[in-house]
Amino acid sequence: MATNRGAKEPAFNEVVFQGKAKVVRAFISGLVLGSGRNALVYYSYLDGVHHEGKAEKLAELVGVRESDCHVIVDADTAAWLRGLSRTITAETGLVVTANRRIRGASMAIRFEAFGPRYDDEITGVLGALPAGLKLVGFEHEVRVDPKAGRGLAVYSPAHAFEASGRGAVTGRVDLLIAFKRDLARYPLLVAADIELKLA
Repeated sequence: MATNRGAKEPAFNEVVFQGKAKVVRAFISGLVLGSGRNALVYYSYLDGVHHEGKAEKLAELVGVRESDCHVIVDADTAAWLRGLSRTITAETGLVVTANRRIRGASMAIRFEAFGPRYDDEITGVLGALPAGLKLVGFEHEVRVDPKAGRGLAVYSPAHAFEASGRGAVTGRVDLLIAFKRDLARYPLLVAADIELKLA
């Protein structure tokens, strides 16, 4: 099968709007639908992308800082929004405060499993990451204690089998968001918020 070496990977930007998240989401949805653009849009607050710390959230709550909404869009849509930013502010009052290219993204993961079946399932998921994602710094530990867990394992303070692991998944932000959504099927695998590497 021939591959197209000229095809470039999609690029993404983080666009920050000053305004309430629901208002920004409604505005962006209407703008994209009305224009007929084929835009890729992700909202940090919905997709588990880290966008501000506790100090910023507290400042918003007490009214010292305006609320904002971080939106991840494909590069073409980001350029389009950059060109419309003055019109958006004049017509809606929403202000675009940042429009930065995303160089990459990462997400810390960890798990604990108390049965070989669950450990195998989780390590299988992490071993078969979608193309474009990479597992880095993975540490996996398995402890087997044949004396522990006799009787009802639910009530035992020790388990006959314990596995734990931690590491990070890195790659393109859209792929990482899709992977994080898929991880909802694995309750023992805990994924932290996605961290963006901005240009």
